[in-house]
Amino acid sequence: MTVLPLLLAALATVPVPEVRAVRFTIIDHRAALRVLVSEDMPPGQIVREEAEVVIRLPGVAPENFPLPAVERPLEGLWVEREEGATVLRVNVAPDVPFEASAEPGMVTVVFGARPDPAERGAVTPELYALLFPAGVLVGAEEEREDEEEETYGGEREGLYFGRIHLQPYLTLSYVDADIQAFDNPQPVRTHYLEVVPGLTATSPLMTGRLAVELEPRFRFFSDIPEVNETAFFSGIRYEFPLGTRTLLRLGHRYVTAILETTVVDPGMEYFFGLSRYSFNNSTAGARITVGPSLTAEIDAGYRWSRFDQTEAVGFFDYDAFNVRAGLGYDLRSDLRAIVSYAYDHIPSPSDRPIAESTSHNLLATLNGQLTPLTSGEATVGVRRQTNPLGTSTSSTYTGLTLGGTLRRELGHSSNLGLRFQRTSTPSGFADNPYYVHNTVQASLDVPIPLGLWARGSVGYLWNRYPNVVPVIGEPRRDDIWAWMVGLGRQLGWRSWIRADYRREQRDSNVAGYDVTNDGFLIQFGIGRLGPGGAQ
Repeated sequence: MTVLPLLLAALATVPVPEVRAVRFTIIDHRAALRVLVSEDMPPGQIVREEAEVVIRLPGVAPENFPLPAVERPLEGLWVEREEGATVLRVNVAPDVPFEASAEPGMVTVVFGARPDPAERGAVTPELYALLFPAGVLVGAEEEREDEEEETYGGEREGLYFGRIHLQPYLTLSYVDADIQAFDNPQPVRTHYLEVVPGLTATSPLMTGRLAVELEPRFRFFSDIPEVNETAFFSGIRYEFPLGTRTLLRLGHRYVTAILETTVVDPGMEYFFGLSRYSFNNSTAGARITVGPSLTAEIDAGYRWSRFDQTEAVGFFDYDAFNVRAGLGYDLRSDLRAIVSYAYDHIPSPSDRPIAESTSHNLLATLNGQLTPLTSGEATVGVRRQTNPLGTSTSSTYTGLTLGGTLRRELGHSSNLGLRFQRTSTPSGFADNPYYVHNTVQASLDVPIPLGLWARGSVGYLWNRYPNVVPVIGEPRRDDIWAWMVGLGRQLGWRSWIRADYRREQRDSNVAGYDVTNDGFLIQFGIGRLGPGGAQ
């Protein structure tokens, strides 16, 4: 007779999953909701119902559950309660795409189209790779912000001064690595301390939203002067509606650095003979709603890089102009297809006229939630390029282009990332006006015991040149293999520590270009990126 009451009492003490708070924030220049939940909550359901995105969570919210104020493109937010569940209804236009992700203790829903990487500000997700000037292993997925910043004003993350939203962060890194900063490609070992304070700021401005990013990188204690030089990354972006059917975007990036060579040459031909450069990239774009699921898009950009000509330079100054026009169609509320044409032109560089080129590109893109567990963007295209000063073998190029990043959820917290690219890139080597650059990289993040995160990454890069090098009797080719392993641990909501080891091997048929280097990194951070984030 006493067993049943004891069983009922035991069942009554079983914890019920909780919905604890909702935060409105900005992630990658897009409006987002973060729902803080207990870590034992099972996966919920997030679906679109006409002009609403419905977030149904199998947990209980308190009776006086506060909701944050929201901003465009979100038009309203309210909560409903069902038996054993909490339902958040988000009022948002049907043509606004959304992406959802979940991890222990948090559900994140991001609204709006994923911005073109060229339109972003500082490239902080690539911080790890940029510590090593020739690093192949850049981030394979989009940036994930830390779990929860300290709240001000009782509702949202970060610091607020009126309507200005500030998100400061700080990263301290000790690096022991090989550096190739001299006239010859052979590496030299060095160690240094890097201090990276950063700040992102967003604010409504008139009818749109302004975003600014600032990130200086200070390096100390290296015996190589080039390493101790400070780098600076910055970006500004403004997007605003024009009428009821058009969204305009304006942006500019500015970088000045020495070690971060992939900013000016992503194919990594430029990996020694380093010199300080400045890089600028201005962009403008418009997205016009034509119908319920159809949009027209147009983008234009102009970028230019300049090197300090008082030093020996391993690359060259050049300008580039590009314009793209296309049509986008929503296959689903979270999946978008885009077909577009792009025109690229590099005017004749004063110190390397052979690099002048004009190209025409046909592109097809899928962007969004590709499968229930796979998200990202994939582009395939055909490129026709002419180089008026190239020789017979390099005066034209016709070939396949690829680009994209994919993310696959493997479990409650594990994920697999894939990054790939194929394109032609301006060359500073011999009489080649360009080379064909190919990259594929896979990364894996998994939680392990003791609250640690393990991360591994492997990448393969291969570059192919059109013209024969007389000394070797064949065109130049470079093959680069790189891998990285690391451990990290979250130290509360806003700080973390991690340690990584990476190794890179370049095999080339050009004498002296076979290079192997490695590096070890210990990193402590406060703010944006944690051990399970994209670094």
